[in-house]
Amino acid sequence: MSSPTSSLFGAEQASKQAILLLNLGSPASPAVADVHSYLLQFLMDRRIIGLPYWVRHPLVHRIIVPRRAPKSAANYRTIWDEERQAFPLITHTEAIARELSELCRCPVAYGMRYAEPSTASALSALASLSSVEEVLIAPLYPHYARSSYETAVAYALEEARRLGLSLRFRLLPPFYRDESYRQVLSEQVRPYLSEPFDRLIVSMHGIPLSHIPKECRQHNGHTDHCAHRRGWHERHAEEDCYRLQCEETRAQLQQDLGLEDGQVELVYQSRLGRHEWMRPYMSERIQRLAHEGAERIVVVCPGFVCDCLETIQEIDSYYRSEYLHCGGKSFTYVPCLNSSPAFVRVLGELIERTMADPSALLSEENKRKYKYEH
Repeated sequence: MSSPTSSLFGAEQASKQAILLLNLGSPASPAVADVHSYLLQFLMDRRIIGLPYWVRHPLVHRIIVPRRAPKSAANYRTIWDEERQAFPLITHTEAIARELSELCRCPVAYGMRYAEPSTASALSALASLSSVEEVLIAPLYPHYARSSYETAVAYALEEARRLGLSLRFRLLPPFYRDESYRQVLSEQVRPYLSEPFDRLIVSMHGIPLSHIPKECRQHNGHTDHCAHRRGWHERHAEEDCYRLQCEETRAQLQQDLGLEDGQVELVYQSRLGRHEWMRPYMSERIQRLAHEGAERIVVVCPGFVCDCLETIQEIDSYYRSEYLHCGGKSFTYVPCLNSSPAFVRVLGELIERTMADPSALLSEENKRKYKYEH
């Protein structure tokens, strides 16, 4: 178990404002028991599997996790850093927190939605500093989804309530449209396009179709349905539609990289279960691309800030092998932004603007949107 201050940097900064970085988390190790424990916490989240507790509990505890844990543990073992005794997501999140504390000259603690270091330990560390009166919650997710951004924020606010913390909170909004962030993302991709390629594949983490507004579920598999209806989303306060944000990210990358129509394709990865998720599925497209003439592909995963199991093992190992087996000639993976100086600088700018924005303060009414669900 992490100590209360193990995830804290910049404790010596006498600042009224502090930063809470939130990320998904990783198992404590690739051991089956640790992966089993991690999967239980992850899959029991109501925002991940939206079934009633009495259905979700036996399904997760008796069927899904016992079957998945050994295979997942083997996959996690392939990305385990033996020297650091940590997974990349944890290592990079820690590095981002360290650099931000120096850049923003305030205390920064990082917490995971699942596993360690916990969100509660990070909050407790910040609350223990006598100067801190206000905490900016900064989820490390460029896009809004209830199974990533929303659950992280809801859990942090619930943990703050449970701990009885009398702090004010601000919230960093999803930043996928920010011009500086777009520039850093496109500059991360650009060098990987220096050699001839047929298609840039933008792979986003999939979510169940039921997680987006009903009006947006039509034409599943089309990749510009919501992007062409931004005005509707704005009029109906549905700008946090995940499909809209993913489609706009694909369009932004095409524009920022100066690519032509047909050179950039959006897909969704990491499907779980048999119900309908957002399409096109990466699992289906990867088998057909080479036969359609896309024999050299470059793959980027802009929904992930830090490289993790879904990018390193699923994309750069499993889908690389699948693509080459199906006739592909060249598969190039673009690493996530991770803890690169350019990304930390942009994140610092976003945070400083949010710290100065009165509308970023979370009122009690705002907090109700993020009600924690068991």
